[in-house]
Amino acid sequence: MNQNVLITGASSGIGLAIAFRLSQAGYRPLMLSFDEAELEVACGKVPGSQRVLCDLALPEQVSGLLANLEALHGPIDVLINNAGIGHHGPVLDTSDEVFRRLMEVNFLAPVSLCRQALQLMGPRGHGQILNLTSASARRPLARMGAYASSKAALHGFTQTLRMEAAPSGVRVLELLPISVSTPFFERASNTSGSDYRPRGLCQTPEQLAEMTWQCLRSNRPETVSHGPTGWALGLDGLFPNWVARALEWWERRQS
Repeated sequence: MNQNVLITGASSGIGLAIAFRLSQAGYRPLMLSFDEAELEVACGKVPGSQRVLCDLALPEQVSGLLANLEALHGPIDVLINNAGIGHHGPVLDTSDEVFRRLMEVNFLAPVSLCRQALQLMGPRGHGQILNLTSASARRPLARMGAYASSKAALHGFTQTLRMEAAPSGVRVLELLPISVSTPFFERASNTSGSDYRPRGLCQTPEQLAEMTWQCLRSNRPETVSHGPTGWALGLDGLFPNWVARALEWWERRQS
C-alpha cells in the first residue's frame, strides 16, 4: 500500500496503537508529537514510521506543516487528528487560559490541519481525514465543560467539512470514543477536587486502533466506539429534554 498517514498524538496511547495497526496494514505512519523523547521511543516500536516533532498548542508550528511534510515524504493520503488534552473541573473553577489551551489543541489545530489536508488532497481527487472526537461531544457530563466544548466544536466542524469535501473525492470521517485506558487522565489538568479517572466501561487503545482501521476501510462517516453508547446518544437525540432532566436529577443527588 505504502500510503502516508499523518497521526497526531502518536507517541503514546491511542495514537501509538493506531500507528502500529496501520503499519501492519501497509501504511507508512508519520507520527506527530511534541514530546521528542517519548516520540523517539514510540517510533522504535512502529516499523517504517517517521517522526514529526510539532507542538499543536503553537499555531506557528502547525501552519504549513502538511506542505512541508509532503515535500519530505511525498503525498499524505490520510490525516488522523487524534491528539487531545483534557481538563476536569467545574466551569467556574476553570480559567480562561485552560479553555483557550484546550480549544487550541483540541479544535483549532485540527481545523488547520484539516484545511491544509483538503487543499492538498482535493486537487488529487482522493484522500481521507479522520477526526477522533468524543462521545462527550454529543452529550457531555458535569465537570467536562472545557474538554467537551472543544470536542463538540470539532464534531460540528467535521460534519460541515464532510459535506464540503465530498465533491472533491476526499472522505471525512469521525470516530467518537468513550473512555479509553491511556495516560490521558493522569496528564489532564484537574480543578475538581477529586481524582480524574475513567469510570464504568473503559476501552483499550488497541480496540480504538482496530476501529480506526475499520473506519478507513469502510469510509463510514460517523462511528461511536461503544454500541450501547451509540444507542443512548440516539435516544438523546430523540428525547433531549428528558435526558437533560435525568442528568440534572443525578447531579443534584451527587452534590
